[in-house]
Amino acid sequence: MEPAIDTKLREYSRAEVAKHDSAQSLWVIRGNQVFDLTTFHTDHPGGSDVLMQFAGQDVTEVMRDSSIHTHAIQAYRVLKDFYVGEITSDERQDQPPASGRDEMEQVEEEKFLDLNRPLFMQMWNSKFTREFYIREVHKAHHLPRPAVFFANSFCETFTRTPWWVIPVYWVPIMVTLLVLGVKYEPLNVMFVGFVFGLVSWTLLEYSMHRFVFHYDENIPEGTIAQVAHFLLHGVHHFLPMDPLRLVMPPALSTFLGLNILGLLCCIFTPGMVHAVAAGLTAGYVLYDECHYWLHHGTSSNKHLSQLKTYHLRHHYKDFKAGFGITSDFWDTVFGTQFATPVC
Repeated sequence: MEPAIDTKLREYSRAEVAKHDSAQSLWVIRGNQVFDLTTFHTDHPGGSDVLMQFAGQDVTEVMRDSSIHTHAIQAYRVLKDFYVGEITSDERQDQPPASGRDEMEQVEEEKFLDLNRPLFMQMWNSKFTREFYIREVHKAHHLPRPAVFFANSFCETFTRTPWWVIPVYWVPIMVTLLVLGVKYEPLNVMFVGFVFGLVSWTLLEYSMHRFVFHYDENIPEGTIAQVAHFLLHGVHHFLPMDPLRLVMPPALSTFLGLNILGLLCCIFTPGMVHAVAAGLTAGYVLYDECHYWLHHGTSSNKHLSQLKTYHLRHHYKDFKAGFGITSDFWDTVFGTQFATPVC
């Protein structure tokens, strides 16, 4: 049995770190510092398998090697959250970067939100400028647990949505729409409307993500606007791997859904309204479940892996591009792809 390491000890030998080379205990060395990535490796933007190759090893030069996986300064910011100690003085190695300044030194001091305190009141009492807020909220952070929004446990409950809530809540609504719709239109017409709604969702998904969730620099100055932006989508970029804030809470999605349904009622006749709404609902459920998987799932399928890399690049590299979630089709149509191809 592997001997336990006293985590109160802040110095570790390279041999001790090397023992933590499995998915159950994954440590790495970077710049003579030790990091415990056990709770992070499945969330790694480049895939868990990339990290597993270097479990228990020194990754200082690996993180600088773009042929393996390109790491921006943002990656070093995330890495700091997993610091557990230092390499013993007699085993420290000098590995300066080509630029002469170590990457960790380029990570700016945290001046935004304290992740150890409830987030909502920090935002409510903040005096951030719009420019500062937009810059900071798009710098990804990572917690090994769901973040706390409210000190009040009752209020906190409504900010947390497990992935399975979405199909449990929306699939019965979709079925009800179809059952009611067949009272007005035959099955073949309902099928056409359903497919139309399902396909239309892909454009709606792209449009909402680009023009609503990423209103970003266009939000008014002031705390109220920043709080609204933070609750709607900002927190997802600030904590992209929070498992309870990856799918939309039913209260918010219902509000948006009712507004969309009202618009559909002005366009389509009864029966077709039901079919198109059911198709949009199916598209939404698939989208939200896909979105959760893109953050926490793994697959050996090349297409799915590329889709995951594409979306996580939006989070970790360039939030002003790559708005498609389930597909990059509309990004291609409207020219919002990333500046360089996603490998």
